[in-house]
Amino acid sequence: MAASRVFAGVSFCIRAFVLVLAVISLILILTAPGACFTRYLNGQQISREICPGQNSIFPMNADRWSNGLHFQGKGQNIYGQVALMVISLVLALGALGLSCIHFAVNASMVVPVSRLEKQVGAAVLCIVAFIILGGVETWYATGFDHIAFFIQAIGNGVFSGCAGLPGCQIAFVVKGWAVAAAFYFLSAVLFLIDIGVIVANRDRTETDNYRVARPQHY
Repeated sequence: MAASRVFAGVSFCIRAFVLVLAVISLILILTAPGACFTRYLNGQQISREICPGQNSIFPMNADRWSNGLHFQGKGQNIYGQVALMVISLVLALGALGLSCIHFAVNASMVVPVSRLEKQVGAAVLCIVAFIILGGVETWYATGFDHIAFFIQAIGNGVFSGCAGLPGCQIAFVVKGWAVAAAFYFLSAVLFLIDIGVIVANRDRTETDNYRVARPQHY
């Protein structure tokens, strides 16, 4: 039982850390630090990274989503990040809550095969979900097929420095959102590790039960 509690504690810590990552990602998405762009000409970088700052002509923080010119039209897709934040928190809280319930009832994380399947199934669901969340957040972090074109269009290319340069393109990134995407991918990896902990706990429990049930011969 003691070993089972240790495995349960490890799983709890993994899931608690995933929740911390989800909260940090939420903060990074809302504050959007590190909005930068770089000029490219025919695939070659022709400028250093330019980071105008939060009070620039295209601030990316959440309090500008409703009134920023760059968030009009196609820019309204920005609100899809609300779903990403909610889903990540629900998944993280749900997984952590399950661990808390097991601790509260003083039960091992997994004993019956049916419970193992539910635990592993939930972890697999979280893995798939966080991979998708990370991919979508990466798309947002790189301008969601909108911001780079907006920057290039400001002043007919004067602001971006692309005026009069055929083949000039803008590569855009919000570094805070890129970190949030990385945290989502990391959460998927952590849930994969969590599956290993769950299975190891099951195997240890079955071994202990076998030792107890095995008849002793003297």
